[in-house]
Amino acid sequence: MERDYIASIRPYLKELKPLEVIPTKAEPQTGEASVKAVIFDIYGTLLISASGDVDQAEYSFQMIKKALTVANYQILKDDADAFDSIYKTYFSCLSKYKEMEIDAGKPYPEVNILKVWECALTSAEATGIIKSTEKSDVILFTFVFELQTNRVWPMPGMEDLIKKMGESDYELGIISNAQFYTPVIMNYFLYDIEKDEEIIYPFEKDLTIYSYKELRGKPDVALFEKLIPQLAKRGIKPEEAIFVGNDMLKDIYTASQAGLKTVLFGGDKRSYRLRMDDKRCAELKPDYVITKLSQLLEILNI
Repeated sequence: MERDYIASIRPYLKELKPLEVIPTKAEPQTGEASVKAVIFDIYGTLLISASGDVDQAEYSFQMIKKALTVANYQILKDDADAFDSIYKTYFSCLSKYKEMEIDAGKPYPEVNILKVWECALTSAEATGIIKSTEKSDVILFTFVFELQTNRVWPMPGMEDLIKKMGESDYELGIISNAQFYTPVIMNYFLYDIEKDEEIIYPFEKDLTIYSYKELRGKPDVALFEKLIPQLAKRGIKPEEAIFVGNDMLKDIYTASQAGLKTVLFGGDKRSYRLRMDDKRCAELKPDYVITKLSQLLEILNI
């Protein structure tokens, strides 16, 4: 059963505005890859991110106020300092949850953002900034706030790429630093629907791995290691899969460590990450480089 927020989210999805890519100096390096599976990153690869990545947000206190109002929280202290304190508390809660995951042995911890905002809003209510009502919805709050702070838009050619990939014989998957709202946004862009589902057609459910579900974020190789047995069930070896991402550390290094072939996407300056100051990436080369998603179709001979 879909959660209640889905019925309310469409107007705020419709507020999303087109974003233009900022070209990079990357040079395409293509060829023909002999693979059976194609795995994608989302932010910075399939989606343009105004802030460059899902974990880099643009903030103003009006965004908090709007999200609280939409999500039916009663605002008791209507001033910038109060809203800013909620945002600061969010980061305190975020640090607490990440420390817990580090203590649990996860080197690159991810959080479920809903738990973080529940922590922050509970604190805001305890200090008299807001008051929850019977209609208050932390999920709706989180979604509306995230739509404002990390504006996204389909990367040029994304819809056409996904359509053609869906008609191909390739097994398709996703490994993304993402939250619950990510597949909702993707399904909206691709199919103009709002569904509270984790699956994005034509990607396979067992080949789809989101950081918030695993409480691990890239460049944790464990996310890719979880993929390997799922590929094996299909008779696919790691080297018969290719990963497409925009970040040399989070995507290319991590995928290569798991034995996958790699495609570096250099289509937007905001999210194009070479990471030359990181010794893991200094001499690392992707198998292929593309600056337009359509170039992937050439590599895959589609």
